[in-house]
Amino acid sequence: MAKRIGVGLVGLDHWYTALAVVAQARAPRAWRLVAVADESAGRLARVTEKYDLEHTTTDFSEVIRHPEVDLVVSQVNTRDNVGVVREALREGKHVACVKPMAMSLRQADALIELAERQERVLWSFDQLGRAGADARLKALLTQGRIGQPIAFHQTMWSGLPQPWEGETGPSWWTDAELAPFGAWADHAIYTLDMLRALLEDEVETVHAEIGRKRYPDLAVEDYGVATLRFRGGLVAVVEQTWTGGPYYPHWTKIVGTKGVVHMDPAAFGQQPVLATAKGVKPLRLASRRRGGILDPVLALVREGRSKPSPARESRANLAIAFAAYQAARTGRRVEL
Repeated sequence: MAKRIGVGLVGLDHWYTALAVVAQARAPRAWRLVAVADESAGRLARVTEKYDLEHTTTDFSEVIRHPEVDLVVSQVNTRDNVGVVREALREGKHVACVKPMAMSLRQADALIELAERQERVLWSFDQLGRAGADARLKALLTQGRIGQPIAFHQTMWSGLPQPWEGETGPSWWTDAELAPFGAWADHAIYTLDMLRALLEDEVETVHAEIGRKRYPDLAVEDYGVATLRFRGGLVAVVEQTWTGGPYYPHWTKIVGTKGVVHMDPAAFGQQPVLATAKGVKPLRLASRRRGGILDPVLALVREGRSKPSPARESRANLAIAFAAYQAARTGRRVEL
């Protein structure tokens, strides 16, 4: 029997993902949660009470250096993530880290180079985008069921990130010192990863409009829309916001020369539809939530796929995001 992978969770800042890891650790899996660290003893107490954790600490290094930890899952804010990832890699650990993985491309490059030198897997959670790129949808595109894909449209109007489950107020996501950007890239970075995987293509140029629509005093933007042109010709329009109210529109369309794939939970539930000259019919795609949240990185660890670093995909997503913000600042199209 293969050895169970020991996981150490460092930080609860990105609690959406951190709590998903803790919750899934309760089910019998090929990995076990060895220890959890967070700077807040109060947050640790709340999580321990709910999930009956065995080992918690406010000392990050204690978890990173724990002899039974093979994979460090870093869920601190982006600014602090750089230091956590660096320490974990130097300790010879594999790492799954928060998205975005760094405050700059220079920082991302340094971490990737260190991971490859240490021959350890470095992976960021924005790559859940490609994990959710359904194989049947990809086959539909490559087999020409909608002809040549020429356009992609996505709109997602969500609310401000919560500082903790069920709470409202400022959070590290809205602090420009702790995160490199706000609403647009917060969710669009998953979409960038999904599109690159679905199309097996790269973004060529970017134009964007980004600003504060609902929260003028916010340190980062609450609204963004970007137009991305891929090398193969497809044009993607991605609108992501934190300006949503009680109703959060969320829909995606992939338009081809012979048909359209339309995903709209409000109109069709979780069932996408395919519209062609033959009519409209439901598409049966797999759920994006199949398996555990750590499954993609655990597979890489078992396979020993540290070179080239999986984080190079996250670096590419980050580069596109930074290009969008540059385009918004300058009012000009940016070429990658």
